[in-house]
Amino acid sequence: MTNHDARLSRRTLLAGAAAIGLAGCSNDGRGGQTGAGGNPAGVRPAYQPYTGVKPDLPGTEFNIPNAFTRYPANPVQAITTPPGDGKPINVMTYTNTPIPPKLEQNRFWQELNSRVGSPVTVNLTASVDYNQKFATAVAGNQLGEIFMVGGVPQVPQLLEAKGVDLTPHLSGDNIKKYPFLANIPETAWNACIFGGKILGVPMSRGAIWSVAMYSRADILKKHGLQGDVKNLDEFFELCKALTDKRQNRFALASAPTQFVRNMYGVPNNWSENGKSLVSALEHVGQEEALDALRKLWSSGYIHPDGFSGQNQDLKVRFGNGSSALVTDTFSAWPSYLQTAVDKEAEIAIIGPPKHDGSGAAPVWLGAPALGFTAISKKAEARVETLLAYMNYLAAPFGTQEYLFRKYGLPGLHHKVVDGNPVLTEKGFSEVQLGLMYTADAPWTIFLPEKPGNTEAEFEAMKRLCPTALADPVAGMYSETNVRKGPQLTTDITQITNDIIQGRKPVSAWAAAVKKWKSGGGDKIAEEFAQALQSSR
Repeated sequence: MTNHDARLSRRTLLAGAAAIGLAGCSNDGRGGQTGAGGNPAGVRPAYQPYTGVKPDLPGTEFNIPNAFTRYPANPVQAITTPPGDGKPINVMTYTNTPIPPKLEQNRFWQELNSRVGSPVTVNLTASVDYNQKFATAVAGNQLGEIFMVGGVPQVPQLLEAKGVDLTPHLSGDNIKKYPFLANIPETAWNACIFGGKILGVPMSRGAIWSVAMYSRADILKKHGLQGDVKNLDEFFELCKALTDKRQNRFALASAPTQFVRNMYGVPNNWSENGKSLVSALEHVGQEEALDALRKLWSSGYIHPDGFSGQNQDLKVRFGNGSSALVTDTFSAWPSYLQTAVDKEAEIAIIGPPKHDGSGAAPVWLGAPALGFTAISKKAEARVETLLAYMNYLAAPFGTQEYLFRKYGLPGLHHKVVDGNPVLTEKGFSEVQLGLMYTADAPWTIFLPEKPGNTEAEFEAMKRLCPTALADPVAGMYSETNVRKGPQLTTDITQITNDIIQGRKPVSAWAAAVKKWKSGGGDKIAEEFAQALQSSR
């Protein structure tokens, strides 16, 4: 299954929201997300995990996804009545893949309309351009009946004016009418609860969105190296052994900013101090982490193009073996399998050690939601139909609906290889309708491309995620963060990159953080702290 999240630009989606502490992190694969997180008694939807398909490797209470080594031979039919009402369903969202063929040339789209029971029209925009497109649609009163919420100021006010209050339909046990929306983990709903009202449906991520260090275990073995490093010095030794400039080999595909910050115990964006919040930028470990990163760069262990290009470039370097180490989200694993030139390539995860060797260091837990979609007030009379459609899109792994939604029709859009569906070229072209960015099931680990990878990813997540540090305000909303966060993040990213690449000294960090605080950072901290207290 192709991973699209890993292609998200850092400018994508609700850029800057709750992303301050990640500034300078190369290829974190994530956009931000907004939300209030306020939850008066009885508002949050009741969580009802789907149990209709038994996983090969059951997930855990730490939001580690269920894992499957193969697609069930006889998928469950989860929905017996088409969700549509015969009238068109108009959707506005984004995509991270090429725009698919139009309805007239798209057999998948035609079949989708038939199964839904309503013709679905999708207004798709490239993710990097979506915020601008969304702002234009808002100004022109051109939002779809279902729309992905983009990064604009005053989101709560916008949704109050333009969106349907979904609280009566989704709060508490009311959501059980839509059992696959009830299958979305509780924390993901923080992204779309504003002022005690549910104003959207989230796209769940969580632990699968945590960033880790991928390694080409086959290359390490070839050089007689162990990936299990115990401290910062051993990490440097590993990088030195994997680098050979004459052969155009560099240990790291990009700067491992987050991995090194993990070594120094830097918090995940924010830490609590009583009822206040302290930015991770102020943590005592930041300057030491930056000094270590500067030495990695000056030693030539990071690819010279590690600060330029796109996410896909990192995958190419990792896939062709010119860089044996890269940091990315767990959700990116499928795309690394697909870009591996050597089919004998073996992927593994290296956990961060504490820099001084005093044990394992925690990674940062991925944000609970990628973003969310809302329903336009213009479509309020059809809200139950549109929620039923989103419930259809959220049918989980192992069902007939999921199989069709992700893989299309057998023989045309996918072929079955060793009992598992594999997209054909036509399938990859036609099924990319942005459905997963309208509504989706919680992530499932399923890596049929190569035996053993499902188990490897599942075990790596079991090892790292239980101790992962959560961002205490992930998914919550700060107006100042929406307005000023992107520029503040850009400025901090620039000083981070300048220090790592030797253009500025490590001592420049303190002044940059002071400027960040006075330029809006302190106000963002206050607003997030208020949101956090109101959520309790």
